[in-house]
Amino acid sequence: MAELQIDVRDENGVATILLRGELDAYDAPRLRAIMDPLIKVAQPAILVDLTALDYLDSAGLGVLVAALKQVTDRDGQFGVISPSPIVARVLQVTGLCKLFTVFDDTAQAQARFGLAA
Repeated sequence: MAELQIDVRDENGVATILLRGELDAYDAPRLRAIMDPLIKVAQPAILVDLTALDYLDSAGLGVLVAALKQVTDRDGQFGVISPSPIVARVLQVTGLCKLFTVFDDTAQAQARFGLAA
């Protein structure tokens, strides 16, 4: 198993979280702990880059869905960037591709969030 690597960067108030490796029940609490303070701000803006995510289980999905709900409850913006083929398939099978705003790449996401590419 590839340990999950989480990198967070802030660009003009938009938090971009890059996930690499496998997001499973073991690492889901760590991601939740990182996301919680980012969600608690007024009108949070969060992008989760799934390009390098190799695996996503139900615990990881739960963290992403909970984050989406909390962000939208705070009138914020939440999106995912370029899910890897495996993760895209999970989102499709679960129907979550209709729930999440999915961007093809970082430039598209930044433009939608009001940032210059």
